[in-house]
Amino acid sequence: MLTLLERLANQFPESSRSTVRKWLKGGRILVDGVKVKEPHFVPKEGATITLREKQKFLELEIEVLYEDPFLVVVNKPEGLLSVATAFETEETVHGVLKKHYPRAFPVHRLDRETSGVMAMALTEEAQKGLKEQFHSHSIERKYQAIVRGQLEGSGTWKCRLLEDHNYYVRPHPKGALAITHYKVINTRGKTTAVEFTLETGKKNQIRSQALHAGYPILGDQKYGDTASGRLHLHASELIFIHPITGKKMAFKTSPSFEFFK
Repeated sequence: MLTLLERLANQFPESSRSTVRKWLKGGRILVDGVKVKEPHFVPKEGATITLREKQKFLELEIEVLYEDPFLVVVNKPEGLLSVATAFETEETVHGVLKKHYPRAFPVHRLDRETSGVMAMALTEEAQKGLKEQFHSHSIERKYQAIVRGQLEGSGTWKCRLLEDHNYYVRPHPKGALAITHYKVINTRGKTTAVEFTLETGKKNQIRSQALHAGYPILGDQKYGDTASGRLHLHASELIFIHPITGKKMAFKTSPSFEFFK
């Protein structure tokens, strides 16, 4: 089986090996839609290998995945707020986008500690269309995470979640219904790589339910884990219908932490 570097050399014979290595290092190579930087990675037979357009980064390492006159999709780094709050005045994804586009309207959020795919509308019409899709749960949202413990198989976590006065979200009969589907990808030692699919999108939903199920997310000191370092939770996939053109839009990114398969 050929390595990724060898496959690229065959696919792009007009480009030098040094150029191909720069593509890999820069995250421009996708294997079946997933970014791969390792030149010695061996793709499966029949895997689709594509070269992305040169990446565009804004301040604070915000990567632009897609943009048109109606919306922009970015890859949010961990440690950055999505939008400003009454108690936080630091820079946010929304604040950065407003510097580069005439108008920017939030339609959903990712936790400060969570990285991944995030969309923002650039017109009021697009904002309305996207919000309707989020409200009807027609948008597909997937996350990749490493949890503490050996979770097995697949299933669904379903409970009501309520945020208390300390901004802590926990199961409560008076809370809003939260539904999360999970599928185990692999286990390593005392941790498990999991893919989550949101059916609803409540604040801290995955983090709170993971703790309640006995499998806190690695690095989530707010919700039951003691490990230092970043929260091992990444919004890996976002699929929706373009609110203006009606075209199906799909975006997928890989986490900066190791997601073992």
